[in-house]
Amino acid sequence: NAITTSAVNSATTSALNAVTTTTALNSATTSALNRATSTSALNSATTSALNSVTTTTALNSATTSALNTATTSTAMNSATTSALNSATSTALDSATTSAMNSVTTNQNHITTSNALNEATTSALD
Repeated sequence: NAITTSAVNSATTSALNAVTTTTALNSATTSALNRATSTSALNSATTSALNSVTTTTALNSATTSALNTATTSTAMNSATTSALNSATSTALDSATTSAMNSVTTNQNHITTSNALNEATTSALD
């Protein structure tokens, strides 16, 4: 009976040790799986954040490029407008000068014609 009891106790101890080992193994496995899940979630969050930064950088770059294009276009439009205004002003000045010269010439012709008429009338008298 004592031998049987000792054998039973030994078998029970062995079984309990196996259960304890299995529990510890299960706990370690669960812990490792939790770490893997956390790492995966962290990797996913990191990837998402990096993608967001990349998207933001690309958006900033595209926005800067668009603004630079708009600024260049505005400056070009302004320069074109200024050049056209200058050309118009020059053409207007030229046309005005030409018209004034024509008026002066006509007045000179009228003055000459009047003087000639007076001289002719005086001679005829």
